[in-house]
Amino acid sequence: MFFRDKHCRTCGGSRTQVFRPLTRDELEAIKADRGDLWRCTAEGCRWYQPWYNRSGGGLLPEELKIQPAATEPV
Repeated sequence: MFFRDKHCRTCGGSRTQVFRPLTRDELEAIKADRGDLWRCTAEGCRWYQPWYNRSGGGLLPEELKIQPAATEPV
């Protein structure tokens, strides 16, 4: 059974973050051809890792970091 919530190495703290599989563009950016890489979806995070190995990951390029959600002006 897969759980999307995992501890992110770069976000830190005791809370978990939601992870999702890397997109094709993200896989191309790190020159990877594997299906077990997931990334943290926290705002500003670039961390990715194999599903079962937190120490086997790395950082995506700066242009692929998670952007803040757009908010409507009040």
